[in-house]
Amino acid sequence: MSSSDFNGCLPVDLLVQILARLPVKSLFRFRSVCKILCRLPFEKHFIELYFRTAPKDPILLLEYPESGAFLSVDRFRDVSPFALGFLNDKVNIRASCHGLTCCSSVRNRGVYYVCNPVTREFRVLPRTRDRPLTRCQPEYEATLVGLAFDPFSWNFNVVLAGFYRLFGHRPRDDFVCQVFDSQTNSWSRSVSSMNDEFTHMNRCQVVFSCGLLHWLTQSWSHLLVFDPKSGVWSKMSLPDEVLMTRSGSRLYLLELEGSVSVVQITGMLMSIWVLTNHCTELWTLFDTVHLRCIKVLAASIFPIGVSRDVIFMATQKKIMIYNLKDKVWKELYSVNGPVTYPLWFSAYGFRSTLFPCRQRRAL
Repeated sequence: MSSSDFNGCLPVDLLVQILARLPVKSLFRFRSVCKILCRLPFEKHFIELYFRTAPKDPILLLEYPESGAFLSVDRFRDVSPFALGFLNDKVNIRASCHGLTCCSSVRNRGVYYVCNPVTREFRVLPRTRDRPLTRCQPEYEATLVGLAFDPFSWNFNVVLAGFYRLFGHRPRDDFVCQVFDSQTNSWSRSVSSMNDEFTHMNRCQVVFSCGLLHWLTQSWSHLLVFDPKSGVWSKMSLPDEVLMTRSGSRLYLLELEGSVSVVQITGMLMSIWVLTNHCTELWTLFDTVHLRCIKVLAASIFPIGVSRDVIFMATQKKIMIYNLKDKVWKELYSVNGPVTYPLWFSAYGFRSTLFPCRQRRAL
């Protein structure tokens, strides 16, 4: 892009820097101004600039399992539909990473998509096996689903892992792991012995950091770590303070602007820990939050997303946000009337980016 592309008063470089700091909705409104701005969000240099400089506040995605509809909620109380209709399928969100989401098809079991909901680009992954999975012949169950996207190479891996079981039998200790590589467009398969268990929240809260995928086990004794490149599973210890006080506490795994974070809720106190060094497994206490102001909701509140400024929380019918700097609670969204599933059951943290997938649809 040269200075001759615009006749405005601002230098082109300054204009690009301004656009790279806009929310993604505002950025795409500018596409109708001229052809240059129309193609700007899809240029490689701007995609990388937007990832480095755009606001890093997460937004919350809410899925309604009954209807398959999605909503997005941001820190400014902007509630809007979150459309995945460009996939032409009813899907569930299973994981997200750097603005890309991994979705599983509800109608066609075993079909997975990786897409960018902002740009409406998507990629249909090949099936992990030729014969479709059926209720009568389950080979394994995808207990864990992870998405690992490298913002430097723009390559990604999708990880499906679950315990092997024969039909009519309880799962064995054989942990089957299949990894999709976007470069080779193929799956690799490995089997290891494992006896860890996971709750629904553990399965949904997966964090990709330093090239590794992290899950919190049901025992809350350690993090389960997987390297998509080498296919090696390992364990990572939690902070000593968390291990000593985990009895009577609740633990949750979140991403804090690219770092692994563990949130511990004990009574009326919430502690946020951040993994500052992977090699030495060094944890640092990032902040503590008192829940006295929401004492009635404290027992049923779940952290969903966190940044250095705010933390998103979900209850049965409410979405709330706490400003870590101003120490103020706000209600962002609420549901009137009865609900089949609590909001925390299908709420996900998400950050908008412009990273591409293949098979781009027209906006």
